[in-house]
Amino acid sequence: MIGITDNLLGSVVGVYLARAKDEEILKRKVASGGAVTAMLIYALEKGLIDGVVTAKRVRGFEGQAIVARTREEILEAAGNKWSIVPFAARVRAKIEEEDLKKVAVVCLPCQAQFFGQMREFPILETDFGERIRYIIGLFCTGTFAFEALLNYLRIKYNIKAEDIKNITLKEGFLEIQHDDSLLQLPLKEVYSYLQTGCLVCTDYTGMWSDISAGFIEKEKGWTVLITRNIRGEELVKGAEREGYLEVRDGSHVMGDILRAAREKLARAQKNMMSLL
Repeated sequence: MIGITDNLLGSVVGVYLARAKDEEILKRKVASGGAVTAMLIYALEKGLIDGVVTAKRVRGFEGQAIVARTREEILEAAGNKWSIVPFAARVRAKIEEEDLKKVAVVCLPCQAQFFGQMREFPILETDFGERIRYIIGLFCTGTFAFEALLNYLRIKYNIKAEDIKNITLKEGFLEIQHDDSLLQLPLKEVYSYLQTGCLVCTDYTGMWSDISAGFIEKEKGWTVLITRNIRGEELVKGAEREGYLEVRDGSHVMGDILRAAREKLARAQKNMMSLL
């Protein structure tokens, strides 16, 4: 059984609220303040990276791993994805196909742990951790087994996958925009459609990341950024200094983040106990 520690969030150097200064980014369907998109564009345009490996939603809940090498490609990948993409298995192939030497990876906490451990503690000659410049982890309560959830939506609400235009998380609800209608699903109603691994995952913020990013309800329009090390701190400060980001102190939202982290830990403990 996992013990509740005093540090559910891992290493923390700084906590910020940030948003993109570029109006074009803010107009897109960015998940919150567009800070992750702005930081990635900054890193690309300043030559800190030569590509971004991330997931792009293609339809409904379905996503695919892509390499973004231009500002427009990064913008097209912005926004929430609610299914896990078989990401780690494809990253190496993408990096080699595109001949990338230094990449940023935007990923979920479970994937951040894989990339972080490979970068810090390489074991195999085939590892590619030395090419990963930045790991940006996204706050995560879980991803859905999308085929099962889509089947549930079709049967109970007559919503087809191809009709889903956008999905957002709103304080206890999953909002699904389809055609010209909006369906608010209580999260408790859809928890049973989370991936099995998500039900026992204890990491809410992505503790192996250089920067963790997410949002909280009381700071709408802003992205919460947690920097984990000097590498992450320099990326945030550089983007701010060069006019890509507007940044302010975010220490007052730590209580909200800890609460969400504790809820995810409690859910994992409950599910693990049921397996014993």
